[in-house]
Amino acid sequence: MIRLPAVLQRVYGRLPDLWPLPATGALPSKLPDLPALLDMPGLVARPSAIAFFGYSITGYEGETTSQEDIFEVSPASGAVRRITDHRDLPVMRSDRDPAWSPDGSRLAIHAASTSDPTATLYLISRSAGVVVQALVDGHSPCWLNSNTLLFLDTVAAGTDEAHDEAFCVSRSTLAVTRLTDLGVGVDVTGLSWHPSGGLALAVSEPAADRSGIAVVPAAAIGAARAPSGTPIARSGLTMVTPPGLHAAAPDWSPDAARLALTTWQAGQPSRVGHWSVPSATLTTLPGPAVEPELSDHGAVFSPDGASIAFARGLEDAWSEIWIYRLRGRRMRQLTDDSRQRFKGGLDWATVRRPWLPTVFR
Repeated sequence: MIRLPAVLQRVYGRLPDLWPLPATGALPSKLPDLPALLDMPGLVARPSAIAFFGYSITGYEGETTSQEDIFEVSPASGAVRRITDHRDLPVMRSDRDPAWSPDGSRLAIHAASTSDPTATLYLISRSAGVVVQALVDGHSPCWLNSNTLLFLDTVAAGTDEAHDEAFCVSRSTLAVTRLTDLGVGVDVTGLSWHPSGGLALAVSEPAADRSGIAVVPAAAIGAARAPSGTPIARSGLTMVTPPGLHAAAPDWSPDAARLALTTWQAGQPSRVGHWSVPSATLTTLPGPAVEPELSDHGAVFSPDGASIAFARGLEDAWSEIWIYRLRGRRMRQLTDDSRQRFKGGLDWATVRRPWLPTVFR
């Protein structure tokens, strides 16, 4: 073990998400690998975290009822912190699809349980994991601004015409506005918002065997949200991916020039990549070299746009989070739960550190 000078111990102790140190202030003998060290300056200058939901079907870490809880992981060290913990509940509870608030202090999630199966949107505290606001029924939240959440909900539930559409809800009034009216046979399966890029939608049309990414301009979303506005019809969508490409789970890059996505072909494991909006081209990230049967899914951009995080694993049984550095094409595994926990619903954002003076946040 390498000892740190006392002054560095005091400073380093304020950075628990870089390398978790024992109370003695000793450095772990195994340091992060080279790609992690190369990324370290940017990660220290702009601290960030990847939120995700996770569960185990093997009883790992006391998951006797396979609870789905919210976690966060440091992209620098791989240190994982559990945000919600329902292991003591007598019923199964599902907390899913965390989305960081604009200031990084809270997470929007949707939750349901075996005793209350209707998915409901909640805001939870990042520090304590407690509910700070219950919103409305819905799932897959995405922040439009600090007071407005985009989300999905089912229209005509319980009928043959059931399908998911996009909505938004005001945190201050809980007023809900429907944003899309795509019609029967068209499902919205994912959302990503960018103030200049607009609203990216994952759209599924099973009858046409098509799953792709559409973009609605920000101005059109503003018009749909207006008091006299009307929901956007299928004809109002601009599909940015071609018919022959199956794609879902969009995530805007910070500059709105690219969309991270998950793509697949029939009978083959899914892969992740990024779609260039200006050139209409797809770049697929390298799949696993040793176990090609593993699937990749849920790609998201880092806050600086330099990296993509995604989950790699086996069906719904287990997955680990990986990070791909776009410049230099470096790949590294971030988490390691011995293939005992499934991870999904990734969201990567800059987060505040409570000990930092406001000027540095």
